Amino acid sequence: MKRKLLLLTTFISFAAAGCGGASDQAANTTPVANPGNAVSGTAQKAPTVTPTPDKTPEAEETKTVTVRFPTGATEASYTDSFAGYGTIDYKFDAKAGQNLTAEITSSDRNKAILTVMRNGVAVDDDSSTVQGWTGLLPSSGSYVIRIGQMREDARSGSAPVKFGLKIQIVN
Repeated sequence: MKRKLLLLTTFISFAAAGCGGASDQAANTTPVANPGNAVSGTAQKAPTVTPTPDKTPEAEETKTVTVRFPTGATEASYTDSFAGYGTIDYKFDAKAGQNLTAEITSSDRNKAILTVMRNGVAVDDDSSTVQGWTGLLPSSGSYVIRIGQMREDARSGSAPVKFGLKIQIVN
């Protein structure tokens, strides 16, 4: 009987803590009475742990660059660098049916790769994790050319990867 009363009291204490009762505000340290004995134990709310964000590989920085073509030009070139799991997004607007050429013109140890995307998805199977891509754009709107490196290369070190990028859009 004593054990059943103790278990029931402990269960009620924990159930109240999980249902937003007053014990959510502070730990319940009230002794549980056990007939015939003094105090048999206490029921306490587990401490709340607030995790501190770690700098995980997936949390590396993404830089965004708005592509600007010089007046009358159909081509723009950029040079930049990134490290580890970092990426650089080159954002631009284009019309359906325009021909896009995106090419890595130089890269440290050929580690830089690109993916041409619309709404966060590669525009076709051949436009993902490549050194260059040429193709017709499927619809009008915003596009992104994401520059990064393969996971294995990103994992192996945090040395900056320098690269050159050429973007050309023609009707």
